[in-house]
Amino acid sequence: MLGVYIINLRHFTQQLTNPFWVHLVSYLNLGACSLNLATLTTRFVFPQFSLEGKRLWIVGMAPLGLPRVVRIKLALASSASLCITLTLIWLSCGMLKMPPERTLYFAGAITLMTFTLNGLAVGLGALYPNFKEDNPSKIVSGFGGTFCLVLSFLYIVASVLVLAMGSPWTPRRPPSLGWMIASWSAFVLFSALIGWLPLSLGLRRVAKFEH
Repeated sequence: MLGVYIINLRHFTQQLTNPFWVHLVSYLNLGACSLNLATLTTRFVFPQFSLEGKRLWIVGMAPLGLPRVVRIKLALASSASLCITLTLIWLSCGMLKMPPERTLYFAGAITLMTFTLNGLAVGLGALYPNFKEDNPSKIVSGFGGTFCLVLSFLYIVASVLVLAMGSPWTPRRPPSLGWMIASWSAFVLFSALIGWLPLSLGLRRVAKFEH
């Protein structure tokens, strides 16, 4: 599906002659890339802690400790998904014929969103574990997985809207410098809250498993 999306962007850009539609499609592209990321983190990252299952006590007795194991899972998941999202945003921006500065702008945004969505998935995975299931699909279909997916989608919609309102490439009336700084500040703070708070709560709960 990602391949089909990238390939069809080339044909779609031939109809983009109005700056307004170019601006709109560029942020819709950011939303599409981040929604794909949210699907990946919910499907593959959220169930990672639950898949330890009956082996959890063995992992807990290891010198690393459970909180550090969760942090390692976060680092690995963020690194892997960042390679996918940066490649996806780079290819899609190239297909949309965006200038380098705008491509770097969206690359920075998707990087922060990658760490946020992975932190959200890892944190909620530790908060709502399901050690009775070995099937990741059944783990994701529970309350925790559904909550993670819904919260990820809400975060993406809010982030894209905030970034679009403070975009320096608005075709009609570009926002002031103060408004652009406020937009990015709100995006960074909101991302930090959504990514850090569930992760912090999840690490606290994981630490209690050792006692």
